[in-house]
Order: sequence, then C-alpha cells, then structure tokens
Amino acid sequence: MAVKSDPTTAAAAWVAGMQGAGPKFTAGVQAVKTAPGQLAAAASGLWAANVAAATNKFAANSAKVTLQAWQSAAVTKGAPRLGTGATAAQPKFQAFMTAFLPQLTNIVNGLPARGTYGQNIARFQAYADALHAAAGSF
Repeated sequence: MAVKSDPTTAAAAWVAGMQGAGPKFTAGVQAVKTAPGQLAAAASGLWAANVAAATNKFAANSAKVTLQAWQSAAVTKGAPRLGTGATAAQPKFQAFMTAFLPQLTNIVNGLPARGTYGQNIARFQAYADALHAAAGSF
C-alpha cells in the first residue's frame, strides 16, 4: 500500500472514497448477524475499563477543541443537519411521547397542591421523585 505523499492528497482520496462508499457500507451493515448493542452489552466491563484507562487522553483531546472551533463546527455541520435528523427520528420520538405523555399527565395530576414556598418545594420534589421512579419505563 502506497503512503499518500501529502495531507491534501490524502484528504482528497478519503473524500472520494467516502462519497462512493454507500453500497459497500450498506452491504457491511446487512452482513452483521448479531445486534451490535447485544455485543456491546456483553462487553460492558471491558468498556468501563477502557473508558477509565482513556481518561487522560479524553481530557487532553477534549481540551484541544477551542471555543471558536466548536462553535464553527456546530454552526456549519450541526445546524444544517437538525431538520433532517428530526425528520428521520420522528417515528422514534413519537413512540417515546406515546409512552411518556400519559405517565407525565398522571404524575402532574398526582402532585400536591401549590401553595407556600415550602409546599411548592415539596411539589417540585414529588415531581422529581416521580419522574426518577418512572425512568426507563417510557
């Protein structure tokens, strides 16, 4: 395998390869026989160990990203993808809301009455506790 002679050529070759990679990517995805999430769950201990081992690398690499670079990427890459991402996720979001909204209604309807500062704090605490108890059921 020949090594690219310069970064510009290497980057251009990468883009050219990625632009035509859809069919190969699709074939690779369809060739998978075990759900990746199941394999990941089976290796959760290894994941935790690897995360712990990579703490310093994570911190160093995270600190390299400047505010300007993060803002630029968020505005030029992230913002234009919001609409298409939401459209693609709409069925999953709707399924979540179908399960979540009735439970939220029950929680809100079961809260103690509003009143004094102390009663309102208790109301908020009851709300937070109920949401926490229901987590994972929607």
